[in-house]
Amino acid sequence: MGRNECQVIAFSAGLPPASVNRTDGHSPANRAVHRSVFVKSGQIRDVWRMNQLTTVPADHWLNRRIIWDVLRWQALTFVVGYTLFGAIYWSALYINSGGEWNAWDQSIINYGTKALISVPVYWLIFVRLKHWPLKKRLLLHLVTIPLFVLTWLFIYHWICDQFDIGYLVGRGLVWDIYIPFLFYFVPFGFLHFYEYLTRSQEQERKAAELRQAALQSEVNALKAQLEPHFLFNTLNSISASVPPEMEHTRELIAKLADTFRFGLQASESETVPLREEINFLKTYLDLEKQRFGERLMTVFDLDEALLEVSVPPMLLQPLVENAIKHGVGPSVEPVTVGVAVKRVGEELRFEVSDTGKSHPAELHAGFFAKGIGLRNTQLRLEKQFGRTLDVTANQPQGLVFRFQLPIIR
Repeated sequence: MGRNECQVIAFSAGLPPASVNRTDGHSPANRAVHRSVFVKSGQIRDVWRMNQLTTVPADHWLNRRIIWDVLRWQALTFVVGYTLFGAIYWSALYINSGGEWNAWDQSIINYGTKALISVPVYWLIFVRLKHWPLKKRLLLHLVTIPLFVLTWLFIYHWICDQFDIGYLVGRGLVWDIYIPFLFYFVPFGFLHFYEYLTRSQEQERKAAELRQAALQSEVNALKAQLEPHFLFNTLNSISASVPPEMEHTRELIAKLADTFRFGLQASESETVPLREEINFLKTYLDLEKQRFGERLMTVFDLDEALLEVSVPPMLLQPLVENAIKHGVGPSVEPVTVGVAVKRVGEELRFEVSDTGKSHPAELHAGFFAKGIGLRNTQLRLEKQFGRTLDVTANQPQGLVFRFQLPIIR
C-alpha cells in the first residue's frame, strides 16, 4: 500500500496525514490501515466461505424441478413418507391380529387416498397462496382439515365398498376421523417447517451477500476515497485560469463540480430528496448536451408533490447514462431521453426511457450483464430493496427501464 493511499485512509479514519509520512510500514496510520484492510478482507473471505459451504449443487438430478417448483427429492420424500406410514399401518393390523389379518389392500387404499387428497391442499397453501403471511395460512388449516378428513372418509369408504373391503363403522368410525385428523399435521407440519427453514436460509444468504458487498465497499472506500477539498480546489483553479471570453467553459466546469459534489454527498447519505436527485440529473444532462447538441432531447415527467420525498441517491443516473450511450450515441437523428417518477399506491414508480434505435434482440437474459452501471443498479435494487429492474421495448423504438420502490417515510 502506497503512501498516498495511506494518507487518504488515514484522513477517513481521523488520523493526521503526518502520521503516514513514514514509508517503512511502521507508522500508526500504516498499521491501522493494514489492520483495517486485512480484517475486512478476512471477514469477506469468511462470508464467501459460508456461502460456498451452504450452496447445494443445482445440477444434481434430485434438485431438478417437476411441477409447482417441487424438487425431485421433495416428491420422493412425499412418496416414501406415505409408503412408510402405510407399511406401519399394515404392520400394526397384522401384528395385533396375530397374523390373521393381512390388510395390505386396505393399507394401500387408506394411505393412497390420503396422499392424493394432500396434493390439492398442498397446491392451495404452498403454491396458490404462498404470498400470504404464515399466520394467515396457518389459520386456513382450520378450514382445510375438516375438508381433508371428510373428503378422505367419503372416497375411502366408496372404494372399499366397490372392492368389498371392510372398514370401521358405528362407534369405531371415530377412529377413522380422529387418526386422519392427527395424521394431517404430520406432512403439512413438516412442509411448514421446511418452508420456514428454507426462507430463513435464503434471508441469511441475502444478508451475507449484503454484508460482503458492504465490507467490500468499505474497503474500496478506504483505499480510494479522495479529499473533497483537493478535488474542488483543482476545479476552482481550472475555472480561474479560463479567460473571461470563455464564460461558457467556466459554467461547464461549475456544473461538473456540482455533479462531483452531489456524488460525494450521496456517498455519505442513504437517501436524498427527489428534488436534489432530479437537479443532479438535469445538470448531468446539460453537460451531455454540450457533447451531443440537438441530438439529445430531454423530457421530465414529475409529480410536484413528490419532490420532497426521500429516495436512494444515484439510482437513476446509470440508467440515464445507458440511454445516452446506447440510444443517443449510435443515432444520427434526435433522441429523446425521458425521466418519469409517479406515485402508485404506497410506492414510487421510476422510468427512464429513450427513443434510440435499440434492437429487440438485446432484451435477453444476459442484458443486465452488458455494462457495469446496469449490473450494479440491478444488484442494488435486488439486494437492498428486494426489487427487480424491468426493461421493455419503447414505442415506436428505444427502451424503457422501470422499477418501483416503497415510499420512504
